[in-house]
Amino acid sequence: MNLKGKVAFITGAGGGIGGAAAKKCAQYGAQIVVADLAVDAAEKVAQEIRENGGDAIAVKIDVTSRDSVKTAVDTALAKYGRIDCLFNNAGVCKSSMMIDGDDKMYDFMMNINAKGAFIVATEIAKVMVKQKKGRIVSTSSISAFKEEYSNGIYCMSKAAVATLTRHLALELSPYGVTAVAIAPGHIQTQLLHGSFVERGKEEGKPVEDFYDEMKGTIPMGRLGQPEEIGDLVAFLFDDRSAYIDGNNILIAGGKIMG
Repeated sequence: MNLKGKVAFITGAGGGIGGAAAKKCAQYGAQIVVADLAVDAAEKVAQEIRENGGDAIAVKIDVTSRDSVKTAVDTALAKYGRIDCLFNNAGVCKSSMMIDGDDKMYDFMMNINAKGAFIVATEIAKVMVKQKKGRIVSTSSISAFKEEYSNGIYCMSKAAVATLTRHLALELSPYGVTAVAIAPGHIQTQLLHGSFVERGKEEGKPVEDFYDEMKGTIPMGRLGQPEEIGDLVAFLFDDRSAYIDGNNILIAGGKIMG
């Protein structure tokens, strides 16, 4: 992949999938805006990129606040002058049976996963429309297409991201701005581990049982790695993938096919 000359803005980039994508895109030549609410974690990722010869800055961002997003975008523009690529990735997950989920849990996940994705995408799209070129990649999930026991609110929030992507593609493509969602399956991240811890408390099971059960549902027999998602994001940022638009791309080890 060749991302030289491109500026990539990545949310949730202080670790996990976002951090891996930031490092991968930097390896392929992109200048990286490492955006995260945990700005210290973001700075560690940015520092690692710089130590490996890349160009990156860390910015603090609260994706649920339009003012915070605008400030982060302004910081990126002041540093690099443009934003060519967005990895709209910030997200959270808390497991609960639907009848046990309360309004606080619903608001927490929907505000970050759905509303946050909407705010970030639309604010950066405004920059890209002026440039007459840009690529938006958002993190949906296989959860948007396949029900998951004790995870209904998260599934709802990720389905919203898939729908957001299709509408962004429909409305922005005439302006040279394209949008794609990726739908990761089960990826070895702290977010996934945390969801297993929560489920373990609810169901009285050790975390290892959930990992074993999950691997048994994946044809490849293993969880994915954040770096594998990072490579997909880098490919979607590369101009050679430019004709892919409005899709939700599965990367799930064969768990869902189609």
